[in-house]
Amino acid sequence: HEGAYCRDVWNLLDALVVICALVAFGFTENGAGKNLNTIKSLRVLRVLRPLKTINRVPKLKAVFDCVITSLSNVLTILIVYMLFQFIFAVIAVQLFKGKFYRCSDLSKVTPEECQGNYFDFGNGKRKPDCKKRSWDPYDFTYDSVPQAILTLFTVQTGEGWPTVLQHSIDATGINRGPQPGHRLEVA
Repeated sequence: HEGAYCRDVWNLLDALVVICALVAFGFTENGAGKNLNTIKSLRVLRVLRPLKTINRVPKLKAVFDCVITSLSNVLTILIVYMLFQFIFAVIAVQLFKGKFYRCSDLSKVTPEECQGNYFDFGNGKRKPDCKKRSWDPYDFTYDSVPQAILTLFTVQTGEGWPTVLQHSIDATGINRGPQPGHRLEVA
């Protein structure tokens, strides 16, 4: 039958929301579902409730259909963006792999020197702390392509880019600690 309830996707979505709400309500009323993760996941589907109104307002339904239709173009743009991300990540790995490391004791610049313990007089403490030296990477590095993609994404969002820029300027070489202002041309 052409006018059947189940032929419309919006009606199926509406039925799914109602059924999930009833199942979650039934389990919580019985007390059987208080600790079940399944019931918690059914409660998450309550977010879909406002979508039921789209079926009742024709202009809103038209806008939503346009958004869904434009998703293919957005996906194409996203693929091109990821391709460029990959290209720049490979270049960044070639330029900076292994150069974003430092010793926890800033007076040491190589992994060989960065051994043993040191005194930390942080924040004007009267009694220093004795800490073990360690050769650590920065939070954002270019040691592998996935890490480089994450670092590039961080720079593109505008959050944390000054820190990554400073680390790029201070980078000296593989297995060498940072030297302030070493390569200003990177900026």
